[in-house]
Amino acid sequence: MEPGTIDNLCILYQSPDFIVVNKHWDVRIDSKMWYETLTLQGQLKRRFPELADPDTYYGFRFCHQLDFSTSGALCVALNKAAAGSAYKCFKDRARGSVGAHTALGQGAEAGRLLQWNLHLQPHV
Repeated sequence: MEPGTIDNLCILYQSPDFIVVNKHWDVRIDSKMWYETLTLQGQLKRRFPELADPDTYYGFRFCHQLDFSTSGALCVALNKAAAGSAYKCFKDRARGSVGAHTALGQGAEAGRLLQWNLHLQPHV
């Protein structure tokens, strides 16, 4: 994966309630610091300005966190109800929600296929 830029945001899943993005390595999720020029919040605001919510501190409701140096799937709720549902799933590990961390290196292991079965139900 090439280094992150403001324009290269990879969308893995999108519904009226959620967006799941592939967060680049060495990209912060959010920041209010002027010197943080590249953040996931900035990428989302650029790509989906109509989805930014001015009632939230960062403009988006991030359902969980990934470290600065970690790349991977990150779920963003697009409304309060969806954020509440996601919070319950992550908090209680309800309905089969399980956290997982996988590191890929160079060599034989890097050639293996990694498949995630991501199941997000729209908020009802």
